[in-house]
Amino acid sequence: MKNPFNTLFGQLALMTVGLIVIVHLTSLVLVDRDRGQLDTGHAQRALLLAVQSQRDGAVTASQVSAALGVSVINADNAIPYGCPAPCQDTTGPFQNALRAKLPPGSAVVADPESGNVWVRYAGNAGWLKLESSMLPARRFISASAMMLVFAVILALIGAWHLQRPLHRLAIAAREFRLGHRAPVVPASGPREVKGLIDDFNQMVHELAQAEQERAVMLAGVAHDLRAPITRMQVRADLLPDEANRSGFLRDAESLSRIVTQFLDFARESADRSPPTSVDAHCRRHYGDSLEDDALVRLDLQAGDGFGLPLVDLDRILTNLIENALTYGEPPVEISTSRHNGHYTLTVRDHGGGIPGGQLERALQPFVRLDEARSGDAHCGLGLAIVRRLVRYNGGVFHADNAADGGFVVSMTFPA
Repeated sequence: MKNPFNTLFGQLALMTVGLIVIVHLTSLVLVDRDRGQLDTGHAQRALLLAVQSQRDGAVTASQVSAALGVSVINADNAIPYGCPAPCQDTTGPFQNALRAKLPPGSAVVADPESGNVWVRYAGNAGWLKLESSMLPARRFISASAMMLVFAVILALIGAWHLQRPLHRLAIAAREFRLGHRAPVVPASGPREVKGLIDDFNQMVHELAQAEQERAVMLAGVAHDLRAPITRMQVRADLLPDEANRSGFLRDAESLSRIVTQFLDFARESADRSPPTSVDAHCRRHYGDSLEDDALVRLDLQAGDGFGLPLVDLDRILTNLIENALTYGEPPVEISTSRHNGHYTLTVRDHGGGIPGGQLERALQPFVRLDEARSGDAHCGLGLAIVRRLVRYNGGVFHADNAADGGFVVSMTFPA
């Protein structure tokens, strides 16, 4: 399972949200502690004033108590008037701080629901009720939670907005690496990110121009060679010597095949012919027409839903089977399957494979690992053409040596 925090967005979000939470918790601890000290100081003075006034005279006491929001309640009526049962000492930062400032033997009871505080002053029989002396806990918690959620949402939106340009750039770079035509990435975000996107777009444009010029040149040369090759074939038929005529015809056929490979490699898009069933095509050309399976073996499990353009499919199979029979050993196994919404076409031979250090090089155009076999219409384009055709049709190309010997080419296409 992929780690969701191992992305730019995840790390930005985690850092921002963590910072917000730390700041919020710090403010809760520090600010709430200082506010509690102030509240307890006010409550102490109010209680002292109410007690002194009560001792000086009943009229003065009632007036001062009312002005300070302090009510005098008989001990028997405390619970009916709202003192949380059993109306005994409660603990908490506010209660502990206030109790420490009162004479020994005083009792403090806090009601977090209403914010009222009940105090039995040392030496007094009744209770003193302080109206709304504390911020109700649920109100304070709900306000803090709302601010925290709002801050987290803003942090996530900010992190998402920052990573969007890099995310689009990463997608375009992946498409370009796979051989697809990369779209122009809109330049946005911070100045450094904009510069990176502009440089990427310019690089892709210049590489596309160079690739197009190379393809045009290659296609032009191949087209220009068609006419002289045809004239060579015609003149070869007029030779009286059978051996010379056969040799010339073989050489002309080899040149014609090389030209065809040049034209295939120069193509810049998939063939527009209607798709044909891969399984049916393989059975028709490599199954039913063969006497036995000593040369080609089929294991076709994809079904009729797996289709590719006829020209591209024929070019893919022709190049792979020709390479397998030329550089590997029969039998050549052709298999198809469907798994997790993807179709897979695999071609394998049973030869010695390709040395591990030469695999990537073998996929490059115009590279021949075996120079001794380069004469018979082999110009090092077979695997490069197959990889390009697979990419043009939205597939993924993978080539490697089989564990038990041989060379395997696997092509995966979306269903």
